[in-house]
Amino acid sequence: MKKQTFRARKGATFIEYALLAGLVAIVVATAAVIFGDDIKNLFSSSADQTKTVTEEVKKVDLTGGFQNNNNNPQPTN
Repeated sequence: MKKQTFRARKGATFIEYALLAGLVAIVVATAAVIFGDDIKNLFSSSADQTKTVTEEVKKVDLTGGFQNNNNNPQPTN
């Protein structure tokens, strides 16, 4: 009798987890439909801003102002 009860409980637990997984899938799908365009616009905006920053960084000249003078010699290895 105990084995049968344990098996019935094990089966019930599986069904509970399956129902929970199905509910989560429905919630995720609904959220994707409702907020899909907003999320797409958010990532597109972030990508555009990243592209703009990258282009601006590429324009910067980082070689100026770092000349070595004899008063302050660089350490040697």
